[in-house]
This record gives sequence, structure tokens and C-alpha cells, in this order.
Amino acid sequence: MLRLAWLCLAVSLALAAPASAAPDLAELQRRADGGDAAALFALGKAYQHGLDVRHDQQKALAYYRRAAALDHWPSVNNLAAAYERGDGVRTDASQALALYERAAAAGYAVAQYNLAAALLKARPGDVETERRAAGLLRQAAEQGHVNAERGLAELLQNGRGVARDPAQAVDWLRKAAAAGCAPAKTSLALAYQRGLGLPIDLSVAVALYREAAEAGDPAAQYNLGLRYARGEGVARDDAAALGWFRKAADQDFAYSLNALGVMHMRGTVVAQNLGEALRLFRLSAERGNVDGQTNLGAFYRDGTRVAADPVQALMWLTLAAAQNGADARSALDGLKPKLTPAQIRKGEEMARRWRPRPAAPGSGATTQERACENE
Repeated sequence: MLRLAWLCLAVSLALAAPASAAPDLAELQRRADGGDAAALFALGKAYQHGLDVRHDQQKALAYYRRAAALDHWPSVNNLAAAYERGDGVRTDASQALALYERAAAAGYAVAQYNLAAALLKARPGDVETERRAAGLLRQAAEQGHVNAERGLAELLQNGRGVARDPAQAVDWLRKAAAAGCAPAKTSLALAYQRGLGLPIDLSVAVALYREAAEAGDPAAQYNLGLRYARGEGVARDDAAALGWFRKAADQDFAYSLNALGVMHMRGTVVAQNLGEALRLFRLSAERGNVDGQTNLGAFYRDGTRVAADPVQALMWLTLAAAQNGADARSALDGLKPKLTPAQIRKGEEMARRWRPRPAAPGSGATTQERACENE
């Protein structure tokens, strides 16, 4: 089952105004020349996003630096984000952390969220880091930062950095969902589906999945498709499942790529097409999905629409087994006795060297488009 993770979200930038609001550049420049930090920041945003001017990241950074020198915290945050992402400057994680620390210490919620995310990314699994991140997320969440509300809920749900408290996690998810954040609605739907911090209610789960799916969240689209495929909380409808799986797969969502592959393999709603199933399993497996890796490994083992290759089969099944894939472990138990020691060594070495394929460029809506970014 899908685990919803919040840390994959993009860095939060400080936003001066909705992108549709074009700035009065002459007036902003006049104020900036007089040392107005807010005007310097607004000009930085204009050049960063090409609002009535040609995009120029170097000019944007210059304005942010001038404003940051005046302790303008949104500018400090955006300068940190540039160093974290290597946007117009050489990537420098230590400089990014130092700037986030500075703005976070001043109580700036966006920086508190970004600092928490950066720390967790830099030191995964570290107990003290998780405890500090939880504190930062709570500070930002209490100021109404939507992604911080989601992040804090994730930690509370899993007992990372804080005592596990599913009911409190639900409270924070409700706040983020009420702000219109589609991924928060997806996480809240999952809580209703599994009974995490509240009673199971599949009809409410389906309604929330639908709201988030219609807003473009691929995890919701996949989960809504799964409810239709299984008839959970809604009448079974394979055609509807196919439609939602396709929407999420179009965003390179690994779970849906595998689900579509299964439908093509079985001929569910669509004509059976093992070649298309192979293509979809490969895309899913390359993104790191355990089921996609298991299915691709089975195709290589059996020579299904691809030349049989026991070493490739071993590699993919080993990767899936490392993610606690029970079917993959069973398949490995049956495959290994048929291979030579050299084949086993080669397949296992390939698995050690493997790295997941990044998401396709432009796939998926941004957090701002899904109503999760604070203005």
C-alpha cells in the first residue's frame, strides 16, 4: 500500500503576491533605491519569475542579498533556497542551512519548514534531527504554514521525533485540508481508509480522494482508482479505475504505472497487451516501485515479451525483496537454485549499483497548484 511522504515536496519559497499580480517596477525600483527591503524582495521575485521583466536569476539574487542584509526574512529564505537548489549559484548545503537557521530563528515560518525538511534530508533516521525537525514544523504549523501542518502530521502519524499520536496528526491534516491542500486531503483520506486516529469510513475516504484527485494529486488519483478496482467504498468499476490510473501514470506516478501494467497484462477493460505491460512495469520499476520491480523481474525470468535474462530477473527481484516484497522473495527462492554462482554475483552487484530514475521533468502539479503553498 502507498505510503504518503511529504519530504519529496519542493522547497517553499516566500511569495510576495500571486503570480498574476504584475508589480509596478518603477515604483518598486524607487523604493528599493531608498533601501526599502520589501521593495528589494519584490524586485527579486519579479526577476526570478519573469514578472513584467525578463527572467534574470543573478539580478534576483542581488536584490535578495541586499534585502537579506536588512534582515528581511523572506529574502533570507529565498537566498537559502537558491543555495540549496543550485539556482543561479553553486549548490552549497552548509550555506543554505546557515541562512535557513537565521530566518527560522527570527520566527519565519517558511524558513522553519525548509530548515526542517533540509535537516531530515541531510540526516535521515537520526533521532535528534527528527526531534528538532518536529519542533520546527510545529512552530511553522502554528503560524498556519500548510506544508508544515502536513509534515508535522507525518511525524506524528509515524512517531518520528515526537510521540506517536494519530489523532493529533488528523487534527493537523484537517487544518491543511481546510486550506484546500490536495495532498493533505489524500493523507486524510488514507487515515479514514485505515482508521488512523479516527474510525474507518470508506465513504468519506473516497470523497476526499476524489476531491484531491480532481485537483491533480497523483497519489489521490491512484488511490481512487484502487478503490474502484477493489470496490471499496464505491461500486467496483474497472473502467473508472483505468481512467484514474492513467491520470496518475501521466504524472509518472510509479504505483499507477504498475497498476496500468497489471491491467494490460490481464486484459482488464483494455485488450491484453503484454508488450505494453512490460513497458509500464519497466517505468514503474525504474522509479523504485516494489510491485513494478517484482513484475519486471518475473517478465525477465519467464521471457515474457523480452528475451529471458535470469541475471536481470535476479537484479529486479533482489531490489524488490529489499523493500520487503514477499512475492519477490518467493520468486528469488525459486530462481537462485537455477543460477550459477557467477550469475548470482553479477545480479546482486547490479542491484547494489542500481539507482532509481528521477521523476520525468514537469510531471505532477506543484504544491502551489495543489493549494499547499502559503502566499
